Parts: sequence; structure tokens; C-alpha cells
Amino acid sequence: MEKQIFPELLDKSIKLLTELPGYGEKSAQRFLESLLNLPRSEALDIVTTLLQTLEKLHPCKECGLYTEETICTVCSDEGRDTSIICVVEESFDAFAIERTGKYTGLYHILGGRLSPLEGITAEDLNIESLLERIKKRDVKEVILATNPTVEGEATATYIYNFLKNQNVDISRIAYGLPFGAVLENADDFTIAKALEHKVKLI
Repeated sequence: MEKQIFPELLDKSIKLLTELPGYGEKSAQRFLESLLNLPRSEALDIVTTLLQTLEKLHPCKECGLYTEETICTVCSDEGRDTSIICVVEESFDAFAIERTGKYTGLYHILGGRLSPLEGITAEDLNIESLLERIKKRDVKEVILATNPTVEGEATATYIYNFLKNQNVDISRIAYGLPFGAVLENADDFTIAKALEHKVKLI
């Protein structure tokens, strides 16, 4: 019988955290150690805020961006250019672009990227709804801003082929970002340059 090293609750917490992408056992232990070493009030603030985030945040019914409202502030902003949609993998990619202040169009959140090894197919992503929005809003340009990774490139190629017969310009975000980088981790200037030098595909 395997010896129980951690207290039961700590062991369960570590195992749950390691189910999150990017968390191994060591990083899960470090997170919990930091949390437990905080003054109790500060630790409770973190846990309470995380709980509120889970309870109140949900995808925007229009674009999929995380929001506390039914429709996010981007989609409800009458000053946005509704003729342009920027397609990204996740909400945090859109937030990264928003930080630059250089983009004034709308977003479309795919909810991931194609990854055969992980069993993620086109049916698992919000791709069909993109075509519906293009027709509904008479969109003139779609910017493919999936991450510059193998999976991101495959996703961009798939969407390009999916939309190429539609009456819409299709652009790919330029490589101001190094291959293998993730949007949410890039600095504002790099993202702004990538948007500025986007490449027209059709």
C-alpha cells in the first residue's frame, strides 16, 4: 500500500491542480504553499474572487468573450467597427489585443484550436457560428489571429478554406510574434506590430 505523504485535502488539491494545463505536481505544490503561507484574510480573498469568477463569468452570446453580462462590452460598443472580426483561440488572446488599443473591430472566440493529438476537431470549435456572424453583420474582413504554433497555423488554414468562397477579405496576423509564442504572454508593442503588418490571404 502506497504511503500517504500529504494530508488528504492537500493531496486532493494537488491532484486537481495538475489537471490544469501547465500545472505539474511541483508547480501545484508551489501554488498551494504560497496560498497557505499568506495571511488568512488574503488567501480567502483570492479563493473568494476565484469562486466569484467561476460563478459570474461566462462566454458572450455574440462573440464568446468572457463577460459578466449577456453581451460583452466589445459587442455592445456602438463605436466598434462591425465590418471586421478578429478570430482568436481564447478570450485572453482577445484581451491581449485589446491592451494595445490599436484594434477597433469585433472578436470571435474559437474556444481552442485544432489538435488531433488531443482529439480537438473543427466540430469542437466555434467555427460555424463565425460564418453566421459574417452574414448577419455584413462583415468585410476577417483577421485570423490564432497563435503562431503548429496547431494555430492548422486552425487558421482550416478557417481560411472554410471562408475562402465567401465575399470577405481574409487576413492572417503578421509574424511580429515569434513562432511558438502565445498571444497572452506577448508584450503590447509586439502584438500591435503584428496587427499592423497583417497579411492579406484573399
